[in-house]
Amino acid sequence: MKRLCLLLLLVVSSASASPVADLALVGQGKMSWLFWDLYQARFYSENGRYQPGQYPQALSLRYARNIDKEDLLAATIEEWQRLGVNWKPEWPERLAQLWPSVRTNDELVLRVDENGASSFYFNWRLLGRIDDPAFAPAFLAIWLSPDSRDPALTRQLKGG
Repeated sequence: MKRLCLLLLLVVSSASASPVADLALVGQGKMSWLFWDLYQARFYSENGRYQPGQYPQALSLRYARNIDKEDLLAATIEEWQRLGVNWKPEWPERLAQLWPSVRTNDELVLRVDENGASSFYFNWRLLGRIDDPAFAPAFLAIWLSPDSRDPALTRQLKGG
């Protein structure tokens, strides 16, 4: 009986483990638009330093307001276009399958594994993967590019 309880505890705790538990925080900051806070962003890496293309990495977004998934998708595509990112049409289609609408205090996490595959988590629950290794740098560019919409947030996320 004791072993069964320990096994159940292990299964439950690993099922709800944070997708960033084994990573170190690089930096964090808040994204606001006009007078409204949109989300708190945190960027993680294996060693707590920003090193482009060195995986694993993770980006966590904890939302401060409700946002429809269609608006999240539109903003993602808009940022890729604005940044001149070479994105693939299947990426927004896959994101539309994965992403939910978000509500206040929901957390969406992108975790990039050692091979460059991207997994999305919503409130610590795995939503699915995008295996294309070109996706992660394109998606992370929205926050980490020198030409990001909020250079101060980019500096904070990179640990500066």
